[in-house]
Amino acid sequence: MLINENYRDDGSLRKQDEIDMDGYLSMRDRAPTILRGVPFFSGREAEISVFREVANDLSRAYTANATIVVEGPPGAGKSALMCQFMEEMRSLPPVGVREWLPVLLSASDSESPTDIADAIDRAIVSRLSEELLASKSVEPILLDRLSEYWGKLNLVQAMDKAKEFFDRGGSALGFSLGASREGPPKSIAQAATRRPAWQSWQIVLLIDEAQVIKPGVTNAGYGTLSMLHQGLSQAPLSFCAFGLPGTQQVLSEVGISRLADSRCIRLGGISDTAAQQMIERCFKRFGVVSGEQWLKAILDRASNWPQHLAVYLNAAIRQIRNTGNDSMDARIADLDKAMREGDRSRANYYRQRIARLNQYNIEFGELAMELAKLFQENKFHIPTSDLMKAIRSFFPNITSAEITQFIQESENSGFLALSDDDKNEYYIPIPSFARYLHGLGSA
Repeated sequence: MLINENYRDDGSLRKQDEIDMDGYLSMRDRAPTILRGVPFFSGREAEISVFREVANDLSRAYTANATIVVEGPPGAGKSALMCQFMEEMRSLPPVGVREWLPVLLSASDSESPTDIADAIDRAIVSRLSEELLASKSVEPILLDRLSEYWGKLNLVQAMDKAKEFFDRGGSALGFSLGASREGPPKSIAQAATRRPAWQSWQIVLLIDEAQVIKPGVTNAGYGTLSMLHQGLSQAPLSFCAFGLPGTQQVLSEVGISRLADSRCIRLGGISDTAAQQMIERCFKRFGVVSGEQWLKAILDRASNWPQHLAVYLNAAIRQIRNTGNDSMDARIADLDKAMREGDRSRANYYRQRIARLNQYNIEFGELAMELAKLFQENKFHIPTSDLMKAIRSFFPNITSAEITQFIQESENSGFLALSDDDKNEYYIPIPSFARYLHGLGSA
């Protein structure tokens, strides 16, 4: 059964938005990877449509090139999109008899067949634990000590699926029941051969901070991810990699080539519509009334940048609640105080980005400040050739290698982005970043 690949966000509240106010306020600007979507996530229709396209390809058994790479600077919403991919998998129809299984994986583990296998096993055990709890066949306290009890208890009556998993040689949480004694698998194909229980799942590896993937590290199997990308493994495995700009290049160094252009996603700000939907969803969930002025203030300050939207909206809800008025009437809350709180967080974000630039070269931060004025004068867009001339005019002794590094680190810091169209120009994706650098305060 295939799904509609054309995702549309109509702005309505969803299951993932059912969060209590204390839980939401504790999130601040983070997207906790809790195997479901982030509250009030909005937009990203093209990106989610790409994921659905890949899901349909896997349903058709087209495993080659079923890879998605998501690149973007800190704060662009990579973690939020990863969580939304997890949310999608909660509602996707099964692939034949296989259920969808998202597996979180660190970059350092992504080239190790052993680490990948262990992560998959842990994810299966976690899913089975949820099913055991839902079945009410065992006491919930057992699940709190699953790592201690799992290999020792007979759970046959509680969950036949669990018995099948272990009877087939499944391993998890340090226990190995009936598994091969040949030592750790040296390839993902070998791991898949030893894990027949994997065939019950459509497994998607979600690799975070993928820009630090390195070939040849300890326990790595060269070509592990390439085998998955090319569909050469017999296991129902695919992966999505999330990282800073340049992640696609890093993946090429571990054997991944011919990635479909549409499946390399470069994140920037979200659309005006999505930004407004995010705020309206949050206001509706928490019953905020008369919030029109607040909505406008947040949109003006946040520049549709996901991190900024998160902190300003979070500050707004905090201030409206602090009035002690159960009606959540925004008119009697301190709008200026909420915006100042957001301003401080936004300024700290920019300070961290400049500190990252200076970490590589103490003059990079100064160069960014010089360029900020030029970008403002040119409505935040500059042709690539003019940008190179400007860099050399500000710092005549700068080398070509240093220019390349400055551009790369500026993209990683959210200061610069290369236009996706054919204009061959750079732009500043967050206009307030340029204003901050140019010393125009928090406006």
